[in-house]
Amino acid sequence: MTIPLAKTRNAELIRRFLLNAIKAGDSEYMAHATETYGISRQAVHRHLAALVEIGFLKASGHTKGRIYSLGDVRSHKKQLPLKGLKESDVYLREFGFVFSGLPRELDHICHYGFTEILNNAIDHSCGKFTNLSVDRTSETIRITIEDDGEGIFKHIARIMELSDPRESILELSKGKLTTDPANHSGQGIFFTSRAFDKFMIVSGDLVFSHHDGNYQDVLWHNNTEHKGTIVEMELSLASTRTLRQVFDEFTDTNADEIPLFNKTIVPVKLALYEGEQLISRSQAKRIVNRIEKFKTVVLDFEGVNIIGQGFADEVFRVFVNHNPQIQLTAINYNTDIKKTIDAAKQSV
Repeated sequence: MTIPLAKTRNAELIRRFLLNAIKAGDSEYMAHATETYGISRQAVHRHLAALVEIGFLKASGHTKGRIYSLGDVRSHKKQLPLKGLKESDVYLREFGFVFSGLPRELDHICHYGFTEILNNAIDHSCGKFTNLSVDRTSETIRITIEDDGEGIFKHIARIMELSDPRESILELSKGKLTTDPANHSGQGIFFTSRAFDKFMIVSGDLVFSHHDGNYQDVLWHNNTEHKGTIVEMELSLASTRTLRQVFDEFTDTNADEIPLFNKTIVPVKLALYEGEQLISRSQAKRIVNRIEKFKTVVLDFEGVNIIGQGFADEVFRVFVNHNPQIQLTAINYNTDIKKTIDAAKQSV
């Protein structure tokens, strides 16, 4: 039997009321629900049972003394003005109950990613509002942060005077990218994208994604153009990853035991726009732009079939000769690319 729409909405309101009451520790939630909605205790019990069945609540004890607590399935959405917003307060006060009870290391990852991305929206988006959503199941947790601002790729391209918003994605994948160096290190998006199992940015008609197990960052075009920026992050609750492991993979320690973000992996394919081949020196300069900030640089040629001699010469002879302090290596190249790189290294 189909439930009339009005009753469906009423049921949703009652269940949301019960969830909020139990979340807030209201010991009189039963009486308050019957009074507020004019329903029987039996009806309230049916709503509680439905919430237990779908995982939003857990029940313990016998029928008369049954105690309800939040279940594994939790969800919360909120729209907030960006002006004056404090990302840590939002994490703890607005969404703390969704993250509550996570294993310590997973909570650290969620806290880091949520606050870093929300802070970017606050400081850089030039937007007015953010839409925040966190959905937790028994298997995964997904965080979505959206703003109505300029759009991250257009913003970076404008501030850094890049010729194409697609270059912004290549720069993001390298790390240490910030449009406000006085206040930001440029590490947040880089490390967040590697801490989560799935990470995606949608802005304009461009999509940037990084998935665990896929060494390469990926760029593709959307059919529709999105105003502002959407960032989605997803983490398996079975993950054994730690933030320290993520940091350590791309940092080393100097003599004073200060961790330094000194390593990057550059997906060369991100400089390969549709219909292009990596032939010219100007394309090579896209690749080596800002990598002098790192001590160790790995160029990943996965998905690239051929490079030109001028491209190889600019990267593997000219840049290397001007930056002998940088350890530059290439991986995932085919035989033809290897021959071109070797020839560039051997040229005088």
